[in-house]
Amino acid sequence: MLDLLTIVLMLLAGLLHASWHSLVKYGPDQVLVLAGMGLVAAMLAVCALPFLPFPSAPVWAVIAGSVFLHVGYKLALARSYALGELGQAYPLARGFVPLFSTIIAFALLRQSPTAGQIAGIALVSAGLLWLSAHSVRGGVDRRLLLAALAAGATVAGYSVADAYGTRLAGDWAAFTAWLVVVDSLSFSLLIYWRRGPQLWRDLWRFRGKMAVAGVLGLTSFSVFLWALSRSPVGAVTALRESSVLFAAFLGIVVYGEKPSRQRLAATAVIAAGLIVIAALR
Repeated sequence: MLDLLTIVLMLLAGLLHASWHSLVKYGPDQVLVLAGMGLVAAMLAVCALPFLPFPSAPVWAVIAGSVFLHVGYKLALARSYALGELGQAYPLARGFVPLFSTIIAFALLRQSPTAGQIAGIALVSAGLLWLSAHSVRGGVDRRLLLAALAAGATVAGYSVADAYGTRLAGDWAAFTAWLVVVDSLSFSLLIYWRRGPQLWRDLWRFRGKMAVAGVLGLTSFSVFLWALSRSPVGAVTALRESSVLFAAFLGIVVYGEKPSRQRLAATAVIAAGLIVIAALR
């Protein structure tokens, strides 16, 4: 069951999530920003490690699998943002997440959402899929569609893996800190292998934007894992998709993207789903 604190913090996390995504989308280089913000998040997370327990071998196995999914997500996300607008690529990447996460969590973790949560998840998924379909009818690049679907699938996968990991570890903060450090370093080493020493010079040039994105990303992700450790995966991931509302707002107001009636109507459906989840918790 979702309590009021979880709902409020997940809505805040949704705002922070959309904010760092906008910095990635409109940054100088999507992969570069993702690598830089990851390093910032890792440096902050390292500071907490001396005060947290060291994971057991089974927990490390979950972290390894989750890192694989997180790295795949970042590569797919960067590709999506290189091919489409924030208001187009973001809904496509998030459209299947609540539904997939609910199904996977039920199959693997035996988490059964309440009737109210199922109704809310269905509405959020319907709104996100409407936004996605609108983008496709608008002539979306097939490469964008494939990249966005890959991003959505990996998000659903790591959401369930992380929910299991926080429970297995018995300490959501320890699992989060170690995951952030290993994930961020793994992704940065991969990008360094692809780009060489020039990576460090580029990171330093845009250090301000990456520092902001890193703090926003770490905060939103920490709240997400905290919520996953104590609430059903489907409902938490659906609430996280409130970030689509914030992304639409930022795309229109801050970055000058043009809205449409279909996009606004679909956004209203998402909002209705979030209200249902909150009211029928």
